[in-house]
Amino acid sequence: MKSLTLEKIIAFLRLDLKFACCWPMPPNATKLQILSDRLFRLVSGFHAILLVLELGYTIVYRVENVLMFMQSTCALGIMFEVPLQISLFILQHDRLQNVIVQMEDYYQRAKPDERDVFQRYINKCASIYVTTLSMMTISLLSSYVEPLFRGSDSYPLVIKYPFTVDQQPLRAIVYFHHIFGLYQVYCQVSANVFLALLLWFTSARFEILSNKFRRAAKYSDWQIYVKEYQELLRFSQEISLSISHVVLSSLGISTYALVFGGVTILSVCIHIIFLNDKTYIRLPLSVKVKFFVVCISSLTKVLLCAWPADYLMSISSDIGDAAYDSLWYEHGIHSQRIMLYTLLRCQRPVIITVPGLLAALSFQHYTSVRNHIERALFIN
Repeated sequence: MKSLTLEKIIAFLRLDLKFACCWPMPPNATKLQILSDRLFRLVSGFHAILLVLELGYTIVYRVENVLMFMQSTCALGIMFEVPLQISLFILQHDRLQNVIVQMEDYYQRAKPDERDVFQRYINKCASIYVTTLSMMTISLLSSYVEPLFRGSDSYPLVIKYPFTVDQQPLRAIVYFHHIFGLYQVYCQVSANVFLALLLWFTSARFEILSNKFRRAAKYSDWQIYVKEYQELLRFSQEISLSISHVVLSSLGISTYALVFGGVTILSVCIHIIFLNDKTYIRLPLSVKVKFFVVCISSLTKVLLCAWPADYLMSISSDIGDAAYDSLWYEHGIHSQRIMLYTLLRCQRPVIITVPGLLAALSFQHYTSVRNHIERALFIN
């Protein structure tokens, strides 16, 4: 993982998340590139909406048993995240574009010791995110291959159409239609890595600034670092405004998927274990694995953002400690007033929030949501 650099990570995510429609166009993009990007986002969103309508039709008119209902309903919520997040990323395009430009520009101008801080963050987190993306990729590929072993009438998604789709070339068209929809879901889940990148980058900048405050020896340095702190707060605010609603939608869809996936598995287990009714719905192993993967993926994708968001809250408050540890007492009254202002501002950490809906994305919020879901499942 030591060979990974921020440039390589950005280049990889820019390519890997193309179909997530989350990465903004560069400011110097031509009109043709901008038009192509907008058309691509439109087509991707329309394709996902089409699958949502198909799943809705299956639930309303073609449900044959409880298992099909649970599978289709769970898939409907997960698929709905694709057009929802594409829309949110479109609304935040300009703000994300500004954030990306600032991030790349700051890293290009970073000094060797500052790059060492970024590299330390990459070394600490890369293995977890690479492992997560690898597991998601394996799950995606298995969902492509698994229907081929179940028969000629099987598809990656449980969708019933008002017409026959078992004949070629319509069967191939429907099959690729489904696998592309699953790939879009994979991209939206992976987009949380992009959000995590922005949060970890912001945290690294706060740590770099804390180190600068601790080394400050001149009043002129104090003025420069306080100004840099104000700029960093504005950058953090842009980050929060850019990703807060995306994180909220991801949290909502994850909760939805956890409830449906968990209720399906748990209700069957309770019925078999406690009621000893082996004639009740017998879930095939492949279906059990799918629901289990959905539950794990839903928890994981929220954790990917909750971890850096929680860390950002703590590291953004460390500026106050760094300023207090500096040689502020050797300067004049004006310098001490600046230090006091910094201390007061640091009492309000940088948080990812949506007023009235998401108080703060953190480990505490993540565990509280998980506990509420677990209690709800066991009550059911």
